[in-house]
Amino acid sequence: MIHDVAETFYLLSGIYSLILIIIGTPANLICFYIFSRLVPNRNNPTIIVFSYLGLIEVIIPFTWNMNYAVREILWRFLSPQSFRTHGNLEQTSIIVCKLISYFAYFSLQCSAWLKTVAILARCILLHHQCKLRNRLNRADTAKQISLTIIILLLFINIPVFVFNGKRYPSNKNSSVNASQTYEVKCYASNFFSIYEIVHLMLYNCLPTTIMIICNILIARKVHESHNRLKCTKNRHISKRSLKRGLLTKSLVFINILFILLTAPSALFYIFIRHKFKYRNLLTMSLSNLATTSHVLSFVIYLITSTDFRDALSRTRHRKNSRKTFTPEKTTNSIQKCTSLKDANEVN
Repeated sequence: MIHDVAETFYLLSGIYSLILIIIGTPANLICFYIFSRLVPNRNNPTIIVFSYLGLIEVIIPFTWNMNYAVREILWRFLSPQSFRTHGNLEQTSIIVCKLISYFAYFSLQCSAWLKTVAILARCILLHHQCKLRNRLNRADTAKQISLTIIILLLFINIPVFVFNGKRYPSNKNSSVNASQTYEVKCYASNFFSIYEIVHLMLYNCLPTTIMIICNILIARKVHESHNRLKCTKNRHISKRSLKRGLLTKSLVFINILFILLTAPSALFYIFIRHKFKYRNLLTMSLSNLATTSHVLSFVIYLITSTDFRDALSRTRHRKNSRKTFTPEKTTNSIQKCTSLKDANEVN
């Protein structure tokens, strides 16, 4: 009974991983395109970070979630022989093992730190007395910081690519004359017992701590601003200030979503280190939950940002207007113009 329930949950987790890939890829690509090309305030530092964030979060579902989808849908239920042979997509070859693990660690850490930098910069910009305010309010500074984070984390995760993935003999008890077969094992190196702690610090602990502090400071500053507006007779709020407020709201919600959905996996890895029967199922479920925070950014932008909604509606309107101008209609209009011209010449 318990085994059947577990098998059902394995399948559901695999399907959910596939849904994250199918929905997350176009959603994050749209976010990148809108923030980098369409929104009017593209030089805003927060918008610049959002554009880089959209591009990085495209990678995330194609790492461990792709492994879960292939393993639980294609192999466990449709091809049991492949499941018995490999177990994971990462075990098909050393290069696949290295690429999936490298880009998984890199993209998750990069996404977390881009969100952290965005909320930290927003917090500093709201505090007018801070000396760094003018420097952080420049588009060039936002680009430099974002690229520095990306390049730095690419280098930090190089050891993952180097040390992960080893080939071990799969028939140790076979005779000497028998053909030797090998199997690929990922995360088997002693290096990962240390690196998992590093990843936990880079992806969860440090970013979450900074996000919580910044969110508290922003909430306090916004509360003080509302109190000042209540005390003054002139309560007119400029359009620019309103947009800044909506941008801050988007950023705060994204950070809160990240904290809530990634905290369970962090707590699991900190406090539950021992192995048990359905550990893989629980790990997969928590990993899917964490990835959800990187897919739902599109929904938050859509709800909280008027510029994002306007840009998206303009894109849809432009696409629909292109459909109306079909080649057949264009040909008919040209023929009508030609016939009118000929008629005028005859007259």
